[in-house]
Amino acid sequence: MARDINRRPAPTGEVSPFQDDWQRIVRQFLGDADASLAGAFSPALDVEETDNEFTLHVEIPGVKPDEVDVSIEENVLTIAGQRDFYSEKETEGFRRIERRFGRFHRAVRLPDRVDPDKVSAAYKDGLLTITVPKAESAKPRRIQVASS
Repeated sequence: MARDINRRPAPTGEVSPFQDDWQRIVRQFLGDADASLAGAFSPALDVEETDNEFTLHVEIPGVKPDEVDVSIEENVLTIAGQRDFYSEKETEGFRRIERRFGRFHRAVRLPDRVDPDKVSAAYKDGLLTITVPKAESAKPRRIQVASS
């Protein structure tokens, strides 16, 4: 079936027929595990700062907590792991894969004023939360003014 060459472009957010064809070709050569050309990805990360700590939130749904490596060395916090491709019986019709699979790695340089010995991490509902306390010397200190 011939495609209409004068067809108007797909609206933002939709995949054009050309993109469908390209993804199909890439999958033929690289496999279904990752049709976006690379096996690695970088999960979304948010950083919050309060007077007492830094809190990092990393989105890694589908990854088991024991498959995540969190380390800190010379004030660089590193988060690494892997999200494996799920296997699913392919049926006739259109199939589209937008989620990213493969190895992931994020490194965040922290300020010198953190306490690396008190870093903690928790995982719930696909969200990794890492708490990095500030060193006592970096926390704001209120100084009492004496009256004379």
